[in-house]
Amino acid sequence: MNENKQKTLIAIVSTITVLLLTFFALIVLDIIDLSPSVQPEPVVDVDPEPDSQDDQINEEYLLLKEKWQENKKINEDYVGDIVFESGIIDVSFVQAKSVYKDNGELYKFYTEDGRLVTDPEGYTGNDVYIWTYWKTGKYDYNDNGGSTFMDYRNTLYDQNLIVYGHHFSVWNDQARTKAFTPLELFLEQKNYMQNRYLKMILEKEVRTYVLAAVYEFDASQDRFFRDMQYWRTSYDYDDYNNNSYDPGYYEKYIENIKKEQLYDTGVELTTEDKTLTLQTCISGYTGELFEILVFKELSVEYY
Repeated sequence: MNENKQKTLIAIVSTITVLLLTFFALIVLDIIDLSPSVQPEPVVDVDPEPDSQDDQINEEYLLLKEKWQENKKINEDYVGDIVFESGIIDVSFVQAKSVYKDNGELYKFYTEDGRLVTDPEGYTGNDVYIWTYWKTGKYDYNDNGGSTFMDYRNTLYDQNLIVYGHHFSVWNDQARTKAFTPLELFLEQKNYMQNRYLKMILEKEVRTYVLAAVYEFDASQDRFFRDMQYWRTSYDYDDYNNNSYDPGYYEKYIENIKKEQLYDTGVELTTEDKTLTLQTCISGYTGELFEILVFKELSVEYY
């Protein structure tokens, strides 16, 4: 081997050596990774499992909406339904703002003994449905006892909503299921826990309430008319005195409820609370003694 070939071979060997040293240095420094290449798992679009609970809720709301719309077609005065979670009451309620309809026409309504009212002097919207059944517009004393109705002064945004319903005697409601008759259960504390929640079903919302207090309103005693004015749509305003401002009445009313309540429910009322008040008669004391139930609003769901 001549001198030139020897130099060329040395140069090649030197170059290869440098390259190998560089390569190994890069490996040591983790610049080159010789671990086997792992191909990523292919991403497969999987439709999430349907939320059966949400579907069920949506279906329930759809049924509520359909029922509300059907009842509204029957009578424009239909407002909604009061449904106890225990099932003791599921009743529709209406409201007449006045004895005159929006078009100025006098409502067709009746007195307790079935006489058609032709002179509306002295009557209010509350008299329209007390003995008139909202689905037929006819006098109804025995079958449905008229209608369950919201106070004519109320709007759905008031602090206190008042709804009235009939209590039936045993002779025409042996099953104790008509209108507000089942409310008599709350006269005894043993029936409270399993029946304390109700829902008010309206056009686009569901309001949930819990029973805060039950008391008897004695119409023969003036102090009840003074201290227990459950008929106020806003507690600090006197609806029967030109809606005059009466600061602090709500606080006093809550104090008086505690004194008169039949038993302690454990539900506290505050002056920030919105309420639903249900009124019905007590068996054997029609017009003299009323059962008053004050429910506290817990939540509002929109659908």
